[in-house]
Formats: sequence, C-alpha cells, structure tokens
Amino acid sequence: MTPFLSVFSVAKGGFTMEPHLSADLAVTLADDRPGMLAKAIGSVSAAGINIDGYTEMNGVVHVLTTDLPATRRCLDAAGFRVVQEQQVALVPVADEPGAAARVFQRIAEAHINVRYTYIASRNRLVIAADNPQTIIDVVMRP
Repeated sequence: MTPFLSVFSVAKGGFTMEPHLSADLAVTLADDRPGMLAKAIGSVSAAGINIDGYTEMNGVVHVLTTDLPATRRCLDAAGFRVVQEQQVALVPVADEPGAAARVFQRIAEAHINVRYTYIASRNRLVIAADNPQTIIDVVMRP
C-alpha cells in the first residue's frame, strides 16, 4: 500500500475498504411531495435490498445498492422512472476533518470535473465523473 493510500483505505470490521467502481441508479419522483421519497426507498428495502447510499435532489433520487438490476426492477414496479444509471467511484474516507477535502483536492489537481457526489454508508464518498476510473487512479497514486 502506498503511503498516501492510507488516507483513503479505511479499516472496517477487520478488513480494509479501498477505492473501487460501483453504479448509481437515478429515478424521478413524478410528484415531488411528502411520502414519495419514502415510497421509493421503501420499495427497495421491501424487496430485501440493502441501500448503501442515497441522495434526493430536486425530485431525483440517486440510489447505491449492491444489486442494481433488482433495484431497477423494484423501483420500476413501484412506478418510478429510471432516468440514469451511472458508473461511480466509491472512495472510503476517515471520519475526521479534512478527509473528504483531501480527496477532492487531489481530484481538482488532476483537472477532473465532478458531476455529483454524496456520502454512502461506511463513510464512503460516491463520486460521479465522466470517467470514474480516473478518480480511482488519482486517489490510489502515491
């Protein structure tokens, strides 16, 4: 492991999480009103799928799960329209001041534009970019 990587590798439950690629699914809330977010998230959990992370912005819900095809099916069955499936970088960070800032500074220095980002369970940054593998490459560099 490189010295800088230790900033991005976080020990959890006896193993080390390292930056890797995943996928994020975005659906629209046709009616941006009370209860719609609960319905979307509830349909995923009712299907027995663990939600690793999510965010809702302006009537669009981004969901990160370990089973994207099943997530797509249950959201579709609940009447939600899938608007995007995006490959994302998952970057674990320490739970301390400046940890995320160091990641985003590295990304900025590599001239990578971040499309959107949010935090997932187990203190992981979800980062979307045109080429998320470049984010992994940048944060893994010594």
